[in-house]
Amino acid sequence: MKKLYLVLIVLAFVIVGCSSSQFVTYRPAGSTEKNWDIHVQKTSGVNVSFQVIINDSTVIDESQNMFTKSLDAKSKYKDKEIKLSVTYSSGFLGFGAGYHAMLLIDNELAGKFDF
Repeated sequence: MKKLYLVLIVLAFVIVGCSSSQFVTYRPAGSTEKNWDIHVQKTSGVNVSFQVIINDSTVIDESQNMFTKSLDAKSKYKDKEIKLSVTYSSGFLGFGAGYHAMLLIDNELAGKFDF
C-alpha cells in the first residue's frame, strides 16, 4: 500500500511539472475599463509551448523553436498588439535554468514571468 502512495505522489509531481501558469492583471493606459485578467501558461510535451489567455480568450498559443529554445509571438486583442517573447537560460551548471518570458501590450511591459 505504501508503494502505491509513493507512485501516486511521484506521478502528481510529474503532472504538475509538465504545466505551469502565472497570472497578472493589466489595464491599458488611459482606459477606464475593467482590468484584464492575463494568464501565461507553459506546457511541456514533445515541444514546449506557451499560451497567453486574456479574459478567457486564448490570444497566443505557440511552440518554442526547437533549436534556439526561444519564441517571439504577436497577436491582437481589443485592437491592442500583444507580444510574447520567451528565452531559455541554461543557468550555471544547471542551477537557475528555465524560461523567461516578457509580455508587452502596445509596447508597454505588462508582465515578466519565470518558468
